[in-house]
Amino acid sequence: MTPFNPGPLPPPPSPRGSNAILWLFALLGLGTILAGGGAFAYFFSRGVARGLASANVDDAGAESSGSSKPRAKLPPAERHVPKHTLSLLDGCSAVDLDVLRSGIDDAIEVGAPLYNAGNFAGCYHMYEGTAADLERKVGAACAGPRSALEAGRTRAASSMGPSAQAWAMRDAFDGLVDVIARHDSNR
Repeated sequence: MTPFNPGPLPPPPSPRGSNAILWLFALLGLGTILAGGGAFAYFFSRGVARGLASANVDDAGAESSGSSKPRAKLPPAERHVPKHTLSLLDGCSAVDLDVLRSGIDDAIEVGAPLYNAGNFAGCYHMYEGTAADLERKVGAACAGPRSALEAGRTRAASSMGPSAQAWAMRDAFDGLVDVIARHDSNR
């Protein structure tokens, strides 16, 4: 029995007159746009990590001990931490409180080292962005913390200079952390 030989394959169809090339470029463009969002998040996080490393700041916000660089001179902070009543948390679910707790902790973990390295504006913008994000993430019934975060953002926006703005946001965060801790201890 002789093997089957189909003969030479015909050449591929010419893209002339068709939209194949346009479709290819459109798909490549869409892929680039979709991949770009992930790439932005990756490079943003790498930039924050590099900024902290170049400032020679450890994870706790303290300057590393082997540093030959002087620590940034920090301006004095005037604190105005609000003392909220427990009723501020009325309507908030356990999930809302977890979102607030973890969001604030994450922001402070990044923002405090930025501040301590002298990047007051970076710290403020990190805190302000986190507050706006948390306002959107908590449920509609969790109105008290949303109002407290909004009040903190308003106060920060009217403060003079990025250091005072960062502290205004930190005060808003610390007030919420305090009331959540008191709420948890009363359960």
